Amino acid sequence: MAAPPRWTTLYQEASGYSIPQKTTWMDPENRRLRIITIGAGFFGIFMAYQMQKECQNMEHVVYEKDHDIGGTWLKNRYPNAGCDVPSHAYTYRFALYPDWPRYFSYAPDIWSNLDKVCTVFDWRKYMQFHTEVIECRWDDEKGQWKWPDIPGLHDRFQGRVIHTAGWPDDYREQQWKDDRVAVIGSGASSVQAVPGMQPHTAHLDVFVRTGVWFGVLAGNNGTQARVYSNDECAEFRKNPKTLVEHAKSIEAEVNGMWGAFYSDSMAQKMASGYFRKRMADIIKDEELLRGFTPTFGFGCRRITPGDPYMEAIQQPNVSVHFTAAERCTEEGVVDADGVERKVDTIVCATGFDNTYRPHFPIIGQHGIDLRDKWDKCPEAYLGLAVPGMPNYITFIGPSWPIQNGSVMAPLHSVSEYAIQFLKKMQNENIRSFAPRQDITDQFNDHVQEWVKHTVWKDDCRSWYKNNETGRVNAIWPGSSLHYQQVVDRPRYEDFEIRYFDSNPWAHFGMGWTILDREGGKKADVSPHLCLENIDPIWFKAMGGDINALNPNSTVNPGRT
Repeated sequence: MAAPPRWTTLYQEASGYSIPQKTTWMDPENRRLRIITIGAGFFGIFMAYQMQKECQNMEHVVYEKDHDIGGTWLKNRYPNAGCDVPSHAYTYRFALYPDWPRYFSYAPDIWSNLDKVCTVFDWRKYMQFHTEVIECRWDDEKGQWKWPDIPGLHDRFQGRVIHTAGWPDDYREQQWKDDRVAVIGSGASSVQAVPGMQPHTAHLDVFVRTGVWFGVLAGNNGTQARVYSNDECAEFRKNPKTLVEHAKSIEAEVNGMWGAFYSDSMAQKMASGYFRKRMADIIKDEELLRGFTPTFGFGCRRITPGDPYMEAIQQPNVSVHFTAAERCTEEGVVDADGVERKVDTIVCATGFDNTYRPHFPIIGQHGIDLRDKWDKCPEAYLGLAVPGMPNYITFIGPSWPIQNGSVMAPLHSVSEYAIQFLKKMQNENIRSFAPRQDITDQFNDHVQEWVKHTVWKDDCRSWYKNNETGRVNAIWPGSSLHYQQVVDRPRYEDFEIRYFDSNPWAHFGMGWTILDREGGKKADVSPHLCLENIDPIWFKAMGGDINALNPNSTVNPGRT
């Protein structure tokens, strides 16, 4: 038998592969990336910070359709528009804000904070305003609000129709002071708008279809209207440790509610009992109390701070109707009992379109539009990526920890996750990454099985779920801390990764690192030799002074 031919470099040359000569391991200069963030809201601003701080040789542009930063907090100006997350828990970790005026801040104060952050760090230079993204389309080679579906609302009613998410500048106290106003909805925007309008209107008709859990945090001193004093703000500025401790105490309360979301748990029973009693202490009218007290578990719908609302609905100029608004006439609203309420203005406090479907075409692989993919059943990989949508990361996607504790920390985690992927793309010359469909399906199977053990399986109307099918689309299957740890490092094995080079190891180059190229005199080419790597137990056994080794070193007596 003839001997096999001896291997030579000719075989490698025949494969068409050759090593890129100028590539240096982990050098950002190997490849320039272009990154687009859609929206200069709270989280688009944070990505500008992360990109500026963590990335090199990347061109980052934030496209914003409005005239300035802020997103929701720029546009939402309905009465008492604000955040139902405490101010010191709704802030960037790198820019804790000592000057929050209130425990729960209004929209103008939140926008002012975002404006200061962008000004201090000069981030508007990365942003292109008056620019609306109308389509994203994958080349394989190279806030909308939700109107209620009420017949006659837009084509028959002769008065003014307003949505809280698009509140007109010309409708303020002086315009509505003599109005009869109908408010439709019982979510956060209604809970905020009603007490803002009630003292100034002739009459309010509030239409409520489902009960509401009105929550409160102990750090709020039992009142939703807590204002931080000048002395408190001065202390926060003088002593950042006090500022951090205050923020951490709020986060501890928010995260501490997690156990109450499991069905039939002691924490669920205690929370339900406590908030039922608290609502009864504030709402004195038995009919109102009966209508607002939920028949579902604590947390099935979003928990809403609502002390001013509970006071407002008991005023003489307010009527609450625990029925749906069925249709509109020329002069008012007809409820499910056939009773017409004549009004001058209808306020639709019905929230946003939370179907997760994007407002513009996002065309991925094989021509699939994400709007179609998410039409009936929005599913994502870990709430941040979607099969068939390469190089696409989303904030607050389906099955994300929106009600599982702290919101800001998971958002920080998603941004760090995205940065890790960007650096990997840059270093390894990756063309595209997208989560595998089978892995994503299995993740969502796990989510739906987990939901069966929680309060979200209850029969309640909530934007967390598809109210026609009952399927929960929004909630992460664990606590906020659980999510942060899960996404701390990407599971690259869950992704389909394609490379620009025919050989995925081409990014090794000729074997040079940045330190090698800089040379021993300019760089530390022996980073393994350092004081931090010397074990204090060994050093002490050798007669050394561990304090000289590292002032922070301690010997663990449990180690052998």
